[in-house]
Amino acid sequence: MKEPVVSVVIPITRYVTELDQALASVLSQSFRDFEIILVDNHATLETRKMAESWVAKAPSRIRIVREETRGAVSARNRGILESRGEFVALLDSDDRMKPERLRTQLDEIQNSEEIVLVGSWYDELSPDGSQISKKNATPQIPRWWRILFGESMNGSPDPFYEPQTSTFFFRTEVARKIGMFDPRFDPFWLEDTDFAFRMYQEGRVAIIPQSLVEYRTHPESDSLRRIFDFGLIRKHDLFFSILRDKFYRKEDPKSRRAFSRLQSRWMRETGIKLLAMKNGEPFGRRLVNKALSRDPFDPQTLEAAVRLHLPRRFYPRAFGIRGPVDFSLPSDVDEAFIEALFSL
Repeated sequence: MKEPVVSVVIPITRYVTELDQALASVLSQSFRDFEIILVDNHATLETRKMAESWVAKAPSRIRIVREETRGAVSARNRGILESRGEFVALLDSDDRMKPERLRTQLDEIQNSEEIVLVGSWYDELSPDGSQISKKNATPQIPRWWRILFGESMNGSPDPFYEPQTSTFFFRTEVARKIGMFDPRFDPFWLEDTDFAFRMYQEGRVAIIPQSLVEYRTHPESDSLRRIFDFGLIRKHDLFFSILRDKFYRKEDPKSRRAFSRLQSRWMRETGIKLLAMKNGEPFGRRLVNKALSRDPFDPQTLEAAVRLHLPRRFYPRAFGIRGPVDFSLPSDVDEAFIEALFSL
C-alpha cells in the first residue's frame, strides 16, 4: 500500500458530536493524500461507535488504534508511532480543520528543510461550536522564553512562538528523534509547550499567518477549574526543572539573573493560586514572599506582596481572581513540597 504524505492523529476519549464534526472537517480537506489515525484512549462506548461508523465509511483512509495508558501524551505518541506519513498533523477531537489546512502547512514545511514544525493562526469557537468567539487568534512568544532567552537563543534568527496544539504539523522523523511527547507530562499540561520547544531546538518553527483551525474553548466554570488544577502547578515545576537542567549556568551572572526572574514569576503566580484555595493561605504567603526575595524589583511581585497585607476577606479578589473559588490543596502538599517548588 502506498504510504500517505500526511498522517492526521486524533486521540478520542469522550466527545461524540464533536468527533463527528472533526472527522468531517478532515475529510473535507483540499489536499487528499492523507490517512487518519484515531487513538482510542479509553473512549466511551458512544465515542467508539462514532469512530467505527467513520471507519466503515472510509476503511482505506481511517483506522483505529488503542492506547491503554491514559493521557494526551501517551495517545499522541501512539498516533505518531503508528503514522505512515512523512508528516503528522495533530487535531483534538473537539476541534475542526479548515479546508486548506493540510495543503497550506505542507507547502510551508516543504519550502525549507530547516522547518520542523508548522503552526498557524486559529479561530476560537464557543463551547457548543456554534459561534466563533474570536477570529485569527495568534500564537505568542511565551513569557518564560523572553525571560530566559530575550529575543534569540543560541544564535537562532527566530524567537520561539508557541502554536496551539491542534495546529501542529511536523516532520514525523524529527518528532521520533526527540522522543516525541515527554511521558512525564501525562496526562496533560505543558506537554505541548515542551514538545514544540524541543522541536524548535532541532530546526525552525514556522507560523502561518492565516487561521487554519477552529479551536473549541471551554465553559467558564471549566476554565476556572483548569486554572486551579494542581496538576498544572506540578507540570510547571517539572518544566522549570527541565529548563534548569539544560540551560542554567550557575557561574554565569546573566543565567542566574534570568532563572531567578523566572523562578520568581512562577512562585508568585503559584502563590496567588494557593492564597485562593482552602487551607492554602500559609503556603501562598510563603511563595509570594519567596518570589519577592528572588526578584525584588518586579512590579507585579511587589504589588502581590503588598496585597498580602489586605484582610483575608478580600481574597482572592485582591489578586484579580474572580470568585467564588472552591478548591482545596491536595493532601500530599506540605512544607517540603512548597520548599522544593521551582528550586535552583
